[in-house]
Amino acid sequence: MRRRNNSMSSAVIALLFVSLAPIGVAQRGIVQADAPLQPRALVALVIGNGAYRENALPNPPNDARAVRDVLVELGFTVELMIDADRRQLGMSIEHFKTRLRRGDLAVFYYAGHGFQIDGENYLVPTDFEKHDVTTAKFDSYPIAPLIEGMEKSGATLNIIILDACRNNPFRGGRAMSGGLAAMSAAAGTFIAFATSPGQTASDNSRGKNGLFTTYLLESLKQSGLTLDDVFNRTREQVYNVSHHDQLPWTQSSVIGRFYFRPAKEAAAEASSPSRPTPARPQIDASYQQGVREARSSAPEHAVDAFTEAIRRNPANMDAYYERAMTYAAAEQFQRAIDDFNQILRRSPDDVNALIGRGVCYIKIEDYQHALPDLNRVIQREPQNETAYFDRGLAYAGLQQNQKAIDDYTQVIKHHPKWPSTWYNRGIVYHAAGDFKSAIADFTEAVRLLPDYSNAYANRGITRAGAGDFRQALPDLNEALRLQPDSADLLNTRGKILLAMNDPAKALLDFDEAIRLSPLMGQAYSNRAEARQALGDRTGATADLRRASELGIR
Repeated sequence: MRRRNNSMSSAVIALLFVSLAPIGVAQRGIVQADAPLQPRALVALVIGNGAYRENALPNPPNDARAVRDVLVELGFTVELMIDADRRQLGMSIEHFKTRLRRGDLAVFYYAGHGFQIDGENYLVPTDFEKHDVTTAKFDSYPIAPLIEGMEKSGATLNIIILDACRNNPFRGGRAMSGGLAAMSAAAGTFIAFATSPGQTASDNSRGKNGLFTTYLLESLKQSGLTLDDVFNRTREQVYNVSHHDQLPWTQSSVIGRFYFRPAKEAAAEASSPSRPTPARPQIDASYQQGVREARSSAPEHAVDAFTEAIRRNPANMDAYYERAMTYAAAEQFQRAIDDFNQILRRSPDDVNALIGRGVCYIKIEDYQHALPDLNRVIQREPQNETAYFDRGLAYAGLQQNQKAIDDYTQVIKHHPKWPSTWYNRGIVYHAAGDFKSAIADFTEAVRLLPDYSNAYANRGITRAGAGDFRQALPDLNEALRLQPDSADLLNTRGKILLAMNDPAKALLDFDEAIRLSPLMGQAYSNRAEARQALGDRTGATADLRRASELGIR
């Protein structure tokens, strides 16, 4: 391995700055193949994009509203987004991922333009403008981080519905193709496409809904259909009506049956004594209210509701879990740990509480206490990739780099499309001095998530650490394009410019970093170096004095 360059490694943008998995991954225990699934809560994000600057579509907003109405009728808590630009699209998806909890059923529905670039799928925001392939990646939204967040959430079942291939006009070379690419589905994930991989779907200009969604809506209104039945029926109808031009496509790794609209006999079967289901806590109004509020856009009242549910029934471990999750989301980690402790006193091997408590310990940088919890999960569930991911964070925090690398490698083996795993492993490779491997991992992270600013920043820092300043500078430029108000990134780019013997440009970055963050002592120290190089000894002395006052020696 290459020796670590201490002068540059201190600038790495925070090992734990991103990538913590959503707390509390559900135990997806094996269920009987014919056992009906009983999710804790039904949560959905529905997006319809039609008002494009170029190539507008009339039907996706209608599709989204109609799907929202059906899902609300079926009991889902639904967030609706119409004509989302790049910022709105990203924010709505990030918010959706934070709403998901263990045991939920999560539905993501998107109607609008979509395309694939080099085999990766992208959703197209309404402010997208046709450019070259490189720019298209930044101006659209990659599906990979959406799937990563849903799979890490612990939802019992994730359903992703993509009516996103409508006569795609956004082609910019061989790498940028019409239609969407096939995607792998992890355990508990169901993916539905409006048409076959690489093909385009009809917007159905003669109707108010796209062809696929028209028949999906009809199928969702039928009782007694399983998840597979709903999409098989939709596929058959679309294929026939389109005269065999459009064939909807599904990929599934779901065990068990789920009914959007159970028939009476299906509901009776679910509660039949011959098919026992796991014991559930007494469901009272306070608990139900808490679940609804925790999944809503304003979860601040959920704690009060769960507290009341616990007062009524102190043995309600689900209420403790839900309250712990709500505390964790509010960054009240010690309170969350206290609630996880209540669960683990009663059930020491509760996988969900162990992961939840372990991640809370990581959040407060108590890595020593996190490790036993995550080790116990992996002993019980050797294929629990989220536990490996979180244990990698704990090992990295303890500077046990090879163990962290091994855990991230285990996750990548089974989930190669999770950007944050590549990013985290790159951070650890950098810390271990293996700059070549770190650069390769950061490169894969930005391929999967083209606006991953921290990955660009750390790739640039790693290249600088290896002495390759010419390639480092474009990476920092890209990171700052994505985060123009980051004092840390400006300070880092200034250091690289100093190393490239360009103190004048470096001085501009340090000036801006100090303007944005007046208490950043390192920026004063670095600016002193730039001023000294430019012959400004008085300014350099003043900056060194200020850096010393801020604790920089």
